[in-house]
Amino acid sequence: MTAKDVASSCRDFFLAGWTVADILHALDWRPDGTLWPHSGAPDTKDAWRMRGWLRHRLSAWRTEAGEPLRSRDQQAAARAAALRREQEAERRRILERQAERAAQLDAGESPAKVTAIAEIRAMFDANKRPRSGRRAAAQPNRPGPLDG
Repeated sequence: MTAKDVASSCRDFFLAGWTVADILHALDWRPDGTLWPHSGAPDTKDAWRMRGWLRHRLSAWRTEAGEPLRSRDQQAAARAAALRREQEAERRRILERQAERAAQLDAGESPAKVTAIAEIRAMFDANKRPRSGRRAAAQPNRPGPLDG
């Protein structure tokens, strides 16, 4: 198989922003994170067979319409960007609350009242946030079967 054959088979992926590392990952892994059952390229010198193998492996990384999915690196970058946006929004909320508290104190509100209201809001906010992992589902302060 020539370099031109490989480039032709991977063209759509490169146009979608994939890197060579993304292509190599896709040849070993499926989009769901499982390994392909038979690792490695077939042991053959037939270009048509290699091209078929390459296209078959990459076809798992296409949508039903035939467009390339996001690569592993693109998915990780999207998750990181979403996390940064979420953290920035949380930071803005905290700064707004701090400014609000300062304004209440400047307006002559009792510091104890302002603190109590802030603590109540924090409790409500904590209940709004989605809980993750098995820890949230477990009952607190209850020893498990493996605890001594």
